[in-house]
Amino acid sequence: MRRPFLGGQRLYLRFLEESDVTEDYISWLNNYEVTRYLETGKFPSTPQTVRKYLERFIANTTDIIFAIIDPETEQHIGNVTLNHINWIHRTADTGIMIGRKDYWGKGYGFEAWSLVLEYAFERLGLRKITAGAIAEHSASIRVLKKLGFKVEGTSRQQFLVEGKYQDALRLGLFKDEFYKYNNLAERI
Repeated sequence: MRRPFLGGQRLYLRFLEESDVTEDYISWLNNYEVTRYLETGKFPSTPQTVRKYLERFIANTTDIIFAIIDPETEQHIGNVTLNHINWIHRTADTGIMIGRKDYWGKGYGFEAWSLVLEYAFERLGLRKITAGAIAEHSASIRVLKKLGFKVEGTSRQQFLVEGKYQDALRLGLFKDEFYKYNNLAERI
């Protein structure tokens, strides 16, 4: 077992490693259902392209990628990121991909994002996290709003999905909103 970095009730997060670049992982990135609303998946992913992407996170102080792990099976089920960390303004962007479809709709995304947000606010001292979502991706938007994110803007017809241009939403979350919304007010 590799060492967990952040532990939750049903999963843990650890840093994504080169050994995670497996055929299974590559298959998620090449699966239309998994990547339909993501930036990835528009071009074929190979072990080489994924390793190159992973290099972006090594010894980087502005981008972090975690593997989401089911502790019962030790299966890598997805990834969650903090990107574009701005240490002056104390902001970052986040994104998630649950690659194993049998984990969809069961709260794993919510739990993984909760762990990353608490890490960002408490350990990194960030004050605001932003996220983007295609307006049609109701599952992602529902999870973000459940975490306390608020829609801050819309980029009209920003992304091409299934031959149709879709709006993109920009959502934001402040530290106090996260703790208030998730009944953790005593931590602020």
